[in-house]
Amino acid sequence: MPLKNKLNQYELDTALAVLRDKRLPLDQLRQKTAAISGGGDLHRAIVYSLLYLNETKNLNMKVISVGERIPTLYEDDDFTVKELSELDSVDYFIESGFLCYTSADSAEAFCACIDRAMTVTSALAAVNPAKVILLSSTAVYGAPDREMSLSENEYADPSYALSNLSAVLFQCVENIFAGAAHTHDFAVTTLRSAALIAPFEELEITKSYLRPLTEDKLLTFAPHGRKTTYLYINDLITALYYGMLLCKESEVYNVGGEGNFSPLMLAAVTEELFGVSVGIADDGLRIHGCAVSCDKLKKLGWSPLVNTKDGLLIAKNALSGSDKVFMFSDSYDGKLSAVQHTLLGFLKEVDRICRKHRIKYFLGGGTLLGAVRHKGFIPWDDDADVMMLREDYERFLSVLPDELPGYITNQNTEEANHFAFTKLRLDDTILSTEFTARFDNLHNGVFLDVLAQDKTAKKGLAQKLHMKMTAQLRWLVLNKWRGTPMNANNKVISFIGDVIKAIFPLKLLEKMQNRMMTRYRNKDTGVLYDSMGRNVERGAFPEEWLSEAVYVDFEDTKLPIPKEWDKYLSYLYGDYMEMIPVSERHVSHEIVRIDLGRFIDY
Repeated sequence: MPLKNKLNQYELDTALAVLRDKRLPLDQLRQKTAAISGGGDLHRAIVYSLLYLNETKNLNMKVISVGERIPTLYEDDDFTVKELSELDSVDYFIESGFLCYTSADSAEAFCACIDRAMTVTSALAAVNPAKVILLSSTAVYGAPDREMSLSENEYADPSYALSNLSAVLFQCVENIFAGAAHTHDFAVTTLRSAALIAPFEELEITKSYLRPLTEDKLLTFAPHGRKTTYLYINDLITALYYGMLLCKESEVYNVGGEGNFSPLMLAAVTEELFGVSVGIADDGLRIHGCAVSCDKLKKLGWSPLVNTKDGLLIAKNALSGSDKVFMFSDSYDGKLSAVQHTLLGFLKEVDRICRKHRIKYFLGGGTLLGAVRHKGFIPWDDDADVMMLREDYERFLSVLPDELPGYITNQNTEEANHFAFTKLRLDDTILSTEFTARFDNLHNGVFLDVLAQDKTAKKGLAQKLHMKMTAQLRWLVLNKWRGTPMNANNKVISFIGDVIKAIFPLKLLEKMQNRMMTRYRNKDTGVLYDSMGRNVERGAFPEEWLSEAVYVDFEDTKLPIPKEWDKYLSYLYGDYMEMIPVSERHVSHEIVRIDLGRFIDY
């Protein structure tokens, strides 16, 4: 069974996080051996990530879990469980066991960590790994001034007070590993994690902050305290790969998210995110840690992809134990549900018109995917698409002047509009994307897209050339319209494109584009392509896939999808039942202004 089928949505999100970073030379891990030590949830998350990467990229890696059996995993050629004393040569040894001790609150805990550090480093002397990655903590810095943000070589005075045992502990652990590396000639790279956000029960932030939230307990925050940098687990996992592949040996790197939060700032964020009341008291919550600079790691190309607020939301929902599909609920100033209701009204109008005039149409793109996977809108989707064959599309446009309600505008009638497809806009509303907001003379209301699927050549070079020319002409029109230079990932082609844009007027380029899209309209080729959408590069598909429509449940109504929806969605998305990662479930458009006016309950 593939690993992705064994993980919940949050575990999978963390496991595939590294695949979002395109700068990492992941192929260098091919046929390498990695051993993970430490135990607990963080240990398992690292194992899942390595195995998912191995499975996805076919790297033929060997992953060893040191002293930790993982119930969901069976030992095979890629994964084994060994005791520390059983290890032989490995390429990477990852020690994760100390990071969860963000507060050494007793002499016993302190001594246990030191004993473990001595045991592990003694074993490493025999294993002689090519590289050791030590996950440490920014608690090593002690208690700096309130506004100070520390770099890797800047220590605050930890003193030996009980409240600073954590700083002393991590300094000791790092020194033990550094000393052993020097004595036994192996390399250590140390990654100091900021206050880690993850649904791991052993973490301080889970015990003192996230778990009380899931149990509806009142949280009380301290009125004063140092600012703390936080880090979501996904970004720590990605930084781990930087440590393995790009970070220098015998160097220390801070790893932290964007923004620093004092206790009062965290209290305000808590009320904002979770809608709960919080208290303020001198003995209230202070998360151990401090503000840190991560410039050293960022110079290698690493950057956090999950901000602190998103991380807190995800971790809290993961701890709740619900299997409900996660999504960020604060999109569009809290109006995403109202936007979807408005779009549903749009879809019902299109359905009414098409039924009346016997025009065949289908839900398209993400709207079709939502119908199949969710029986309605994808929870984080913010637009709606329908598609038609070219002849149906033109019939649809011909009846619109007589059929559209007075409060809906066909944007094709606007002189300033240069989209290749039809946008229907809701009057007296505003839903301005980052692009359309640039044009004051363009209708910026809530919109629904209507797209044609056109015929293309049967096969071979003619088909490839037709689709390539369609894509190039579409980009010429768009770039001329928005006044941006061509960027074809080829300097010569980009230069030629810019010359063509400068010579030909926009209207002529549009005419050329439309002729190219409909070049094969009167030929019986038997194949179609997505001439108006973003899927030209996916190639052609059989016309028979859109030969018949079937009505399925969509929200509170029934709407048509292709009878061959499985084949079409597989062509469009591959494994279409696999949802985008949890941490990416934001709406797809960059909205700069939204006003639903009287249609907020449409």
